[in-house]
Amino acid sequence: KIVGISEKRIRDIHRIKPTREAIGLARRFSLTSPFAQAVLDESDMVIGGVRGALLTIKDGYAVANAGIDRKNAPLNSLVLWPHDPDLSARTLRDQIRREFGKHVGVVIVDSRVTPLRLGTTGLAIGAAGFRAVEDIRGNVDLHGREVRITFRAIADALAATAQLVMGESSERKPFVIIREAPVKMESDSGVREAKLAWNRCLYMSQIMPPGHDQSQHN
Repeated sequence: KIVGISEKRIRDIHRIKPTREAIGLARRFSLTSPFAQAVLDESDMVIGGVRGALLTIKDGYAVANAGIDRKNAPLNSLVLWPHDPDLSARTLRDQIRREFGKHVGVVIVDSRVTPLRLGTTGLAIGAAGFRAVEDIRGNVDLHGREVRITFRAIADALAATAQLVMGESSERKPFVIIREAPVKMESDSGVREAKLAWNRCLYMSQIMPPGHDQSQHN
């Protein structure tokens, strides 16, 4: 959120004019109509929702409310994701290198929910300086069996660790330093590596209709 605020990715709810679609979503899912309109504006697609939240596709990811947040936002405002979270991460990485002479990896974190689990954990929406996903296919497990389908979500694992410390209410800890993380440092990397086609996703392949063109929403 601090990155979105620093990049002035803030909307005044009094300047949002809800459409008929937004008003309908607001009534159906117990939202304010300006908030529903902001979600429509920011999302690639609205799939459905529950009371108080909409399930959306944003930048190719399934997230609540297109990543829009009201917590810790300025009064009568909404905080949005950065326009390009990977670019924001690279900018922060480069600034740290110039200022302190340190080569670091950077993760930009938001919260997410997991299907059929209560509570939030961290989601990496942007990253730079290290390999965000590790392919361990071809490795051998403790019993000599070859690993066939597993990728490790390194950026998301670090995001979850950081989110545990940062919290989501009044902690006032917008930054976390993680030391000695077992990552592979790379200059040209980002969360874009973690994107998965819908027909390969365990969840979304069951939700989206056959033949749906995901390219319309990436």
